[in-house]
Formats: sequence, structure tokens, C-alpha cells
Amino acid sequence: MGGDDLSKRTGTSVRKLLLLVIWTMMAQHVAPCMATLAFCSRSSVVTKGCIHQWSESEAKEHPRMFAPLQTSTPSDCSYGRAFDIPSRCITRTNNGRLLKMKLSSLSQDSMENLTERVMGQDASDEEPFFDEEDGIPLTMMADAIENEEVDPNETEPESFPEGIPKGFQVIRQWQVPSTMELSNYTHLFDLEMMERLSLTNVNASLPAALMMLIPQEYSSFSKARKVCRKGGILLHRGPLPESSTGKSVFDLSKCIRGRVGDRVFPGDVIGFQVRMGGGFYPEMRYEKPPFELPVVYEDDHFAIVNKPAGIVVYSHRGGGHGSMTVRAQLPFVLRPPAVGTRSVIRRPQTCHRLDKPTSGLLIVAKTKPAMVHISGQFAYRKVKKTYHAIINGIPDEPLETKISSVDAHAMGVDIDPTVEHDWQLIDSSLDEKSATTVWRSVEYTKSLKAKDNTLTLVELKPKTGRYHQLRRHMAWVRERSIVGDKEYDGGGDAWQLRGSGLFLCSSKVILEHPYFNSPEGREEWDAIEDESVKYHGGMIRLSPDGKVVQIHASINLPEKFSSLQRREQQRAETFAEDTIE
Repeated sequence: MGGDDLSKRTGTSVRKLLLLVIWTMMAQHVAPCMATLAFCSRSSVVTKGCIHQWSESEAKEHPRMFAPLQTSTPSDCSYGRAFDIPSRCITRTNNGRLLKMKLSSLSQDSMENLTERVMGQDASDEEPFFDEEDGIPLTMMADAIENEEVDPNETEPESFPEGIPKGFQVIRQWQVPSTMELSNYTHLFDLEMMERLSLTNVNASLPAALMMLIPQEYSSFSKARKVCRKGGILLHRGPLPESSTGKSVFDLSKCIRGRVGDRVFPGDVIGFQVRMGGGFYPEMRYEKPPFELPVVYEDDHFAIVNKPAGIVVYSHRGGGHGSMTVRAQLPFVLRPPAVGTRSVIRRPQTCHRLDKPTSGLLIVAKTKPAMVHISGQFAYRKVKKTYHAIINGIPDEPLETKISSVDAHAMGVDIDPTVEHDWQLIDSSLDEKSATTVWRSVEYTKSLKAKDNTLTLVELKPKTGRYHQLRRHMAWVRERSIVGDKEYDGGGDAWQLRGSGLFLCSSKVILEHPYFNSPEGREEWDAIEDESVKYHGGMIRLSPDGKVVQIHASINLPEKFSSLQRREQQRAETFAEDTIE
């Protein structure tokens, strides 16, 4: 078939034909949002992507693309921005399964940030990941949002009946009628299915009962079974008793957590339950991982932990890390949010990642608003990060790339403009994307194994967050790699300094508090009278203009830093003495 015939048949341009090919090849990665998002080319780089909102007529022209999705009528077609985001959308995770997300509680800015990361605008700060921009992976955000089925601003958690296990609360309920009249549901079950499931007017399987009682939500067996497997159904045997206040309550002694194989009878009550802010984390089905994860800062909304070197943040599929991950350790070291905390995530989630060999500060969200807020700060470069590293040799400090503390501060990195230091600027693209690092030499140590017979302790302030940015900038631009960097040290004599791992540590981070800057949160923070609680030992501070509540967290460098410096200095001095003798 010729190009003209193909264009005529599909009624689309060459660009859209190319779009269809890309969609087919990347179906398991691209996340459509209610048939409104798709890739389009920008400056002939198709995979870089921009947001395209499809009109209803365009969606009808490509039924195979949108057939799996429940589409709504989008507004006018527009490039570069998605408007009128619906309250529910369907996204596709890395393994290709469709996943519903409740987005009605997100702000327009947060939604735009989320859609930008869906389209893969930028790479991760520390590890390559298709749908992540220097912050939380989209799939993690989706899972956390999906688990939050109720808008906490509409009803107080205390008003919902308690569910099973502890921490779940029933937000909706339905009573099974005296007869289910199967003759009214022949459009759902044929005779063969009724016999196979042993359905009668007074006895039905739980998934079948859900389909009959709530057809608008459970239109298929797969949906009904899924909510049962996820523990979202509480089954009360018999009618609900009345409390002393006259309200119907769930008698937990007569309740079971609904399973796919359970049977439902007239008078039973089916409840839909979700996890609320119950002041605890669920019991883990694995033992506490055998490594320490110090907590640097923590409140009911988020935390900052000190990741040890050699531990991954979370395991990729087939990674073989088991429970030896930060994510697996978090429920054991963090305290749960207090009862009544809004939109609690079932398990704490990291908001960004660090390489396995990199140690240091890692930000963790406990609530959905905190996760969205912090992820947005990463996306818009509001989080100010400081790293320290030991360099193999003396990195060059050209006069033409020298900048003052005032200039460095004006760039938006965490540098005190009143303290004068000679800073160096590296402005060198990585992977065809702009990448900027501000750094300075802090201390020099003699070493017989290092280049220039010197180890250099440096302080690094990344303005952007590209894959291995600091490691590549020092190795490629300044031609002096970080000690222990097997990937970029070039081999040769550098192997002599590989024995203790990578000498790179995330030592300081400054960010806006995700809750205390909201109207409700700021009022709560202003009302705290205990200064030690209010300022958390100096880690909570107001911005210079007094408008923003900030977190300033820092740690001492790992012991291996000073140990390496002492050891190499002593060896160099001993060798010098022996030479003199």
C-alpha cells in the first residue's frame, strides 16, 4: 500500500502515522490519560515527547489505540499542555497492565507535573528510569494514589466504622436483600455460569454479589475479584446491630475480610473498606532487613533517612535484592503518622533515588499530599542538594569557570553569599540535556596511590539532576574521577582505590515542608509553643522572607572518608621518612 493510500485511509498526517508506530513499540511504557495524552515529535526528537490532547474525532479515527480505555470527551486539541484533566484517568504501568488512579484531589499544577513525568521529560537524578524525573517513579505514585479511595476532606476518619485489619475503615456499605432474583441478572450470568458458580436467589459467591449489588463499579468478575484480593471488602454476617447512639455498627466478631471464595446470604452486609490514617504500619510478612537505616528527620508527613552505601533504594524486577532494600526497611524504622493524619500512604515511599554505592540523605513521603508536593519540588528544581566526594587526584580549576559565592547563590544552589569561597562551575550537557554543577575543593590529602599523589575532598552542588551527573562531570569534564567509581575511573592504577566502595555522599538537603506551608499546616505550625518541637533542633527554619517553612537536614560524612584520608596520609608520610633515611 502506497503512502498516499495509507494517509487517505487513516485520514492522518505523516506525524500521526509515526506516532502510531511509536505507540505500538512502546505500549508498555507510554501512559495515556483518558485518551488525552500521547507522544508527538519535538525538534525531530520523537522520544523526547510533548503532551498532545486528542479530540474526540481523532480518537475515533484510531479505535485500536483507545479501545482498551474508557474515554471521555476531551476539550479542543492542543499541543504542549493538557487541559480539563478528568477526575479519573487510566495509566499503564511498566508491565503493561492498566491501573486506575484517583486524581480529583490533585491540584492542576500537580497534575501537569505528573503528566510531564508520564511523558518522560527528564531523566532521573541518580538512576535511569523511563517515567521518572528526579523524583518519585510514576508507578509508585500511581499505586499510592490508587490506595487512597476516599477524599479525606469530605468526611472525618473517626466517623467511619472500623474494618479488618486494624487501620481499615468502612466508607460504604450495602445490605444483601432477602432474595437476589437471578432472573434479573441474566445479562451478567448465563445458565452455565450460574450452575458452575452454584448461584441461587439466596446464595451467591462474593464476586457475583458485588456484580449484582454494585454493577456500576463491578461490571466484570475480574474487577470484583480484584477488590476482594486487595482486601477491600468487609463481609458482616447478618444485619448490623445498633449502637447506644442508635447508629448501625459493624460487629467485628461477625465480620470477615471478604475473599473470592466466600458466599453471601440474605441479610449480610457488604462493606467497602480502605486504609485510613490509623497510627500504624501493617505487619510485614518478612523479617527486618539486617542493615541500619538511621532516621535524620521525621514527622507525620515525611521523613529523611541516611541511606548506607551498598544498599539499593528499591529492587527492580529480577534484581535479586530481596528485602535488602531501603523500601523494605522503611516500615521498621519510621513511626506511623498519628491517628487522623489525612491521606496516609499504606507504606512509606521514597521520593527520589540514590545509586546503590552512594550514601546519604534520602527523602521519604508518608502521605499522598507530601509525596506529590515533594515530587513537584524535585521536578521544578526547588530541592537544594549538597554532596561530598573524594576525588582521585587534583581536579583542574580553570580561571574562566571560577565564580563567586554571590554568583553561585544567584544560580539557586545552597551557598551562603556572605561567605566568600572560590567556586567552580561545570556547565556541560549530558545525554544532550543541560547539566550544571557548582563545586569547590575543600581539603587535600597526600596519597601514594592517587593521581598527582593527592586525594581531594570536594563539595558539590548540582543545579540539575542528570543520570550520574556528578560522577560524569568530575570524570569527563575535570578528568579526575571519584574514588571507587568503577564505571568512570578508567581502570588502570585506579583499581588500587576501589577497595572501600564509592566515596560519594549526599550530605545536606534543603526543601520546603510539604504540609506546614499549606494554610491548615501553617496555622498548626504557628500554634506550636514548644520551641524544640517547632524548630526540631534547628532543622525546621523559616525562609529569609519568613514566608516558607523549610527543612535543613545534614549529616556527618561516613567514617570511611576520614579513614581513607588518615590511612593514605600516614602511608605517604611513612614513605617520605623512609626515603630520607
